[in-house]
Formats: sequence, structure tokens, C-alpha cells
Amino acid sequence: MIGYKRANGTIGIRNHVAVIHSVKCSEHVARKITQKVSGTQHFGYDSCYPDPYAYRVLAEMVKHPNIASVLVIKLGCESLPVDKLVKELIAIGKTVEVLIIQRTGGTQKTIEQGILIAEKLVLAANQAEKVTIGFEDLIIGLECGGSDATSGLTANPATGWASDRLVELGCKVILSELPELLGTDHYLLEKAKNPQVREKLKDGLLRANQLGNALKTFAVSAGNEHSGLTTIEEKSLGAMCKAGSKEITDVIKTGEFPTQAGLYILDKVGSIDNNQLTVYEESDSEGFAALIATGAHIVIFTTGCGSVAGNVVTPIIKICGNPRTIAIMGDDIDVDASSIISSNESIDVIGQQLVDKVEEIASGVLCRAEALGHEEYHILRKFSRACDVNY
Repeated sequence: MIGYKRANGTIGIRNHVAVIHSVKCSEHVARKITQKVSGTQHFGYDSCYPDPYAYRVLAEMVKHPNIASVLVIKLGCESLPVDKLVKELIAIGKTVEVLIIQRTGGTQKTIEQGILIAEKLVLAANQAEKVTIGFEDLIIGLECGGSDATSGLTANPATGWASDRLVELGCKVILSELPELLGTDHYLLEKAKNPQVREKLKDGLLRANQLGNALKTFAVSAGNEHSGLTTIEEKSLGAMCKAGSKEITDVIKTGEFPTQAGLYILDKVGSIDNNQLTVYEESDSEGFAALIATGAHIVIFTTGCGSVAGNVVTPIIKICGNPRTIAIMGDDIDVDASSIISSNESIDVIGQQLVDKVEEIASGVLCRAEALGHEEYHILRKFSRACDVNY
């Protein structure tokens, strides 16, 4: 596998130049720049108001080693602390440029200057040092979306098998979606590496349950129910299969990073000890963003009903085990696990295919979402909830 060595010693498997907007008002200008300059990716923060969680997600996305350099497009009167962001980027040796629309001369002049700057950044990125990397250099995120009755029988257990192998190969693997593990408490707690990790799991599961009750909604969608998953417990038992059999090394928050090979749980539930309750995750794309903000080079995304989502920073490897979904939208799927049902293929065979796919994508081959041009992102505002992140 070949990666890109960054100034702070981290390794990326993609070499994007990020053009980001710091408020919704500057989105159009940033998007126009990326449309004109190959090698750039566009994303950003929409709100006029600051938010600690959203800032940390945005900051870690642009600091991610899959990003070579950054161009920030400001309007000029927004509240996002761009100066703080610039300092964080400079501190890790990442090149960053800023254009302020209110000072540059409006839309067209900012687009023109932005194109020139972005072209220079792409040329510089193309000179990045390429190095041979191993599995020990990779952080892998695990997420599911559009789950159905086949997920817990096919894609999820195959992902669990792959997760075990990836950990053995030296990867740091992060399982997201703590609220989608409700009802599996005793299984999870048995997997905890030590009493401290067990207490973190108990605390996170308690908050996830409290949040669901407070909002009167749990992580079961209409699509899940229509496709055979009628309770959070049914969905959780299938989702837990993604974790494989390895012990849980630690529980981490958004913006924290795994430190050694092992299986980690991402806890982004937050605290409910205030009056600003919000869901822990609004979309699959928001889930990807949290994993990327926790260092994921690649996200393995299991789906039963089908999904098309990709990401602007990190490749999304989709695996599906529903034969009907594969027949309808197989072009969006990276690993077909439907043979587990249709021809009694073993889980370990499909799991090995997934491990091979990780190696292939980490070597520079495009995943299906990348090849089809998917560039989704979703940065969720979560207000000032004490349990999420430090500003």
C-alpha cells in the first residue's frame, strides 16, 4: 500500500486539497472554485453561530491526513473561529490560505483568486512524499445504514470477521453508533478490556437510553421497520456483529484518536443534563464525519436496503448482503455479501474479500462512491453539550 506522509508524521491515503466555506453564505463561492480545479474537495460549516462539536468535527476533517492543504472561504462576519482553525492547521505543518469575500471584492473576484490559489495548492500537493504503508498505519471506521433483516446475517458478521483480521494485522478499528447497541449491554460489557472501559461503556449506554427516552425516539427508522427490524434490540443485535470477537480496547469521543491496534467504541451521545437535547446522529453522512474526525482513513459501511453515500475526505466501502438490493443497485456496492444467503457462502470468505478491498482502496483504487462522484458531508451542530468535545 502507498500513502502520503504529512509534515506531522501522519499518513494519508488520499491527497485532496480542501476548499471549505466557513458559513452558508460563502458556500457558493467555495463550490465554484472546486468545480474549476481538479484535485479539490469542498465542504464546510453552514451556521452563523458557533458550536463546539461542529467546530471540532470540521477542524479534524481538515486536519485529517487525507487532506494535503486547505483554502478557507470566509464571508467576513461569521462566528466560526477561523483564526483558531488556521493556527491548528499551521501547528501540524499544513498549508492553509484564507480569502474573505467582503474584502476580496465579492463573488466573482473571490472565485477568480480562489481558483489561482487552489491550482497552486494542488500542484504543491502533487509533490507530497509517497511512502509504503502497512495495515498498522490505518484507522478503520465501522458504520451501518439502511439496515434490514439480512444485515445481521450477512454484511454485519462478515464485517465483524474482517474487523478481527484487521485488528490482528495492526489496524485501529472504531465502531460507531453506541445508541444502536442498546439491548446488547451484557455482550458489550463482557468484551471490555478492563474495568475502566467497562464503566465507560455502561455510562455511554445509560446516556444513550436516556436520550432515546427523552426524545421519544430510538435508532429505528421507517425503512428498518419495513425491512424486518421492528425493535432497537433486533437492530442492535445485528449491528453488534460488526464488532467481531476482539476485546474493546477503549471508548473514545469525537475528536479523540485511537492510540494502538485494537477495537474501539465511538461515544458521541453527549450529556442530557441540559435543555438542548439533540439526536446523536442525523444521517449516515454525519456518522461518517464523526468517524473521520476521530481519524478514520476508510469507513466500512454495511447496508441492507441500500445506500449511495460517499464522503469528501475518506473512502466509504459499502458491503451489502441483500440479494434484491444487489440486483437493483449493485453498482453502488463494493463488496457483495449476498452469496451468504443465495449460495451458502461462508462468512469468512466474504470477510476476507472485505479485508482485500480495504487493502485495495488504501492502495489508491477508488471505491464505488468515489468512482460515481459522491462527495457528501454533514457536520451536525450539537450545541454546548458537556460530554461531547473540548472546544
